[in-house]
Amino acid sequence: MSAQEVPAIVLTVRDYGEADLVVTFLTPGAGSLTGIAKHAKKSRRRFAHCLEPLSRVIFFLSPRRGELEFIQKGELVKSFPALRRDLPRLGAAAVLAELAGLLSGPPETHQEIFAALEDALGLLEAGLPPDSLLPAFLLHLLGLGGYRPRLHHCLKCGREPASPLSFSIPRGGVVCGGCGREAPGPLLPLAPGTWKLLRLAQDLPREKLSRLRFPALQRNESLAIFKAFLRYHRGKELKSWSFWEKVAVRAAGN
Repeated sequence: MSAQEVPAIVLTVRDYGEADLVVTFLTPGAGSLTGIAKHAKKSRRRFAHCLEPLSRVIFFLSPRRGELEFIQKGELVKSFPALRRDLPRLGAAAVLAELAGLLSGPPETHQEIFAALEDALGLLEAGLPPDSLLPAFLLHLLGLGGYRPRLHHCLKCGREPASPLSFSIPRGGVVCGGCGREAPGPLLPLAPGTWKLLRLAQDLPREKLSRLRFPALQRNESLAIFKAFLRYHRGKELKSWSFWEKVAVRAAGN
């Protein structure tokens, strides 16, 4: 049987024995998959430059063997070299890639998640600010994965939220000042400017998200909410988040 040609974005790579690699990768048809690349550490011809995390590649998959896909060979499509030379952009890309790999849904959702991650990597490669792309695309990916935050109306009263605003982590939505005491916590503060920017980001199509700019306050509040939201609903933090925070703080100090 001939190999199946599959577009992919490499998420993680780890050693398996002396010569093999286990590769987790995102696909537009089946979401996140894990496969084994036999003798990949010794074969420059079959896997030339295509097993680096965040690379856009084509994998050729043979019939599955057990729980792992069998990666016969790979071809590099794009390596995003400029992204890799800039730590804040690399940190933002790592967070988005990890989240995209964790999301699941019907096939059409897989395709949209793949397209969103590929777009984000391309925009970061082009030099767009990671401080703005990260919260905008995190919000977009959460919506695609079934975790769409409720931002347009107060969770309790159903009206347009009035200050002081907060975000209910368990319920995943905004709460107005008058309803804050009755909303389930933990609650995180949400400035009106942050709320309006997030609401705008949620309403925009993916191709227009790169136009948004998140000032420092709005970025910090948004990311604090997303970090707490993901930790609460997944039971643990994204592994890549600490790397992002480290490089973002370092960049802000320069």
